[in-house]
Amino acid sequence: MKPFFSGLMMTILAAFFFTACSPDSDDTTNPSIQFTGGNTLYVKLGTPYKDSLVYFNDASGIARVWNDTSLYDPNHAGSYPVIYYAEDAYGNQSSATRYFVVRIEGTTLAGLWEGTRTEPWPGGTPQPFVDSLVEPATKSISLSRLLPGINIKMEMKNATGDTLNIPSQVVAFTDTSQTIVRGSGIVATDGASLVVDYRFITISLSTSDTTAGRIEFQTHTTLSDTF
Repeated sequence: MKPFFSGLMMTILAAFFFTACSPDSDDTTNPSIQFTGGNTLYVKLGTPYKDSLVYFNDASGIARVWNDTSLYDPNHAGSYPVIYYAEDAYGNQSSATRYFVVRIEGTTLAGLWEGTRTEPWPGGTPQPFVDSLVEPATKSISLSRLLPGINIKMEMKNATGDTLNIPSQVVAFTDTSQTIVRGSGIVATDGASLVVDYRFITISLSTSDTTAGRIEFQTHTTLSDTF
């Protein structure tokens, strides 16, 4: 159990002092617990627990509230329940659960990464590889050095953002052919490493050629790319 957020305590005190209380009648109704903004809250990886959007009400007045945040883990992507409890002046209790989705966002991964690049994959020899993940947004990020001068966009998928998708993008073309890149990837739940599988597909009038590769990033060198 952890002490409740101070902003929420103001709501509780207001509910206690401004709801009717009748000592001459018995109250057998449990307090109500309401979540503002929907049940699920999405928070960025590394965000400490905070919730000021919970409201309590009872005809007899709220005597006390508390919550259980023991399952909340801000350092790993996932969905975590936080349970809220309320008790009124007559001892009636109620509980409600809100889910916090800890999400890996593009800005979490921005900056310079070091690792290896293997092409072709499988069967090739891993080579040291450095790339800068640029133009970060909440649900996307771009590789800048897989091909010189071309940013290859990766979309953050799933509720927790730990799955990557490289939608088909044209990276080269001539009068008779074009080359596209597409792929997918996965980010560790702590955001400290990621693997990207990609394919270059060259299509001409009569043939199609595919080269597969894999990037494995193990080190997030810096939050900004200076070269």
